[in-house]
Amino acid sequence: MVPENASVNLNSTTKASAASASRRVRNSENAPIAACSTRANAFSLRVAASASSDCAGSVAASAVQVNVLINSGFAASLGNGPVSWLNIAFRLMQLPLGIFGVAIGTVTLPLVAKSAAIGNIDEFRAILARGMRLAFLLTIPSAIGLTMLASPIISVIYQHGRFTAEMTRQTAGALQFYAVGLVSYAVLKVLTPAFYAVGKRNTPMVVSFLAIGTNLFLNWLFTFRLGWGHRGLAFSTSLVATFNFLLLYGLMWRHIRGLETRRLFAGLGKICVAGVLLALVCWAANHWWLDAWERLRFFEKLFALLAAIVASLITFFGAALLLRVDEVQDVVDLVRQRFRP
Repeated sequence: MVPENASVNLNSTTKASAASASRRVRNSENAPIAACSTRANAFSLRVAASASSDCAGSVAASAVQVNVLINSGFAASLGNGPVSWLNIAFRLMQLPLGIFGVAIGTVTLPLVAKSAAIGNIDEFRAILARGMRLAFLLTIPSAIGLTMLASPIISVIYQHGRFTAEMTRQTAGALQFYAVGLVSYAVLKVLTPAFYAVGKRNTPMVVSFLAIGTNLFLNWLFTFRLGWGHRGLAFSTSLVATFNFLLLYGLMWRHIRGLETRRLFAGLGKICVAGVLLALVCWAANHWWLDAWERLRFFEKLFALLAAIVASLITFFGAALLLRVDEVQDVVDLVRQRFRP
């Protein structure tokens, strides 16, 4: 016979084993759920961080459009004409910005992102500085050309039907002031994405808020206090873009402890010398070739304008090549690759 206390111990052992097995089963069943919950929390954190980054980037990128919207509101108080004149001038200013500024920024971003990811600050600094110098080289002649040849350009494109010579003159005035900020807008296309590469995502957003506030004040000052009309609105936009660029440049220079500033100013000086020669060609075209502009027919105007533009570009890039601007060779290589069979 089995003693009674032995039977009790056996039953207790059996129950404990069963309870332990049950806990192991429950733990094995809950383990995947816990793992999934952990992964879900981590994914939520990454999504939140990505959403915050995208929000900051969207705000920084939309600052220009916000300023344009503010300008339209101020222009509407001046009558119907200024709104159209500003819109046309802004579209023309966006043409070289889209061709050069956006293209350079698109090429530069993956390179600086790669350098920042591996921690190679020297390479990051060199690539970013080279991208800005290339933007200067391509947009400074564009800005000078739009300023000096604003009236002929707008006349050829828009002065047909109800678009009168007076409308051309008013639109040209807005374009000339918009062109002042073209270089800054283009360099911002290169500089702003670099902040995302080094993890400073909120910096462009904060600077954009400051730029919007500055634009509001300058619009009020130029439009209502100084009486510059729609030209003051365009000039305000250009000043805000320049302020935005200078502030971001200073912050990036401080963050990476240098940005090849001496080389940048040396190249900028050479580009400005070539730009002066370009301006002289445009001035000569305005006073000699385009002097009888109003009496010319459409195709005669188009040919005269294209001749002035080609002569200006040859003069500028020829002078830049003689002055040994390094980035000219980059442009030559790019053109060769594009037209290579």
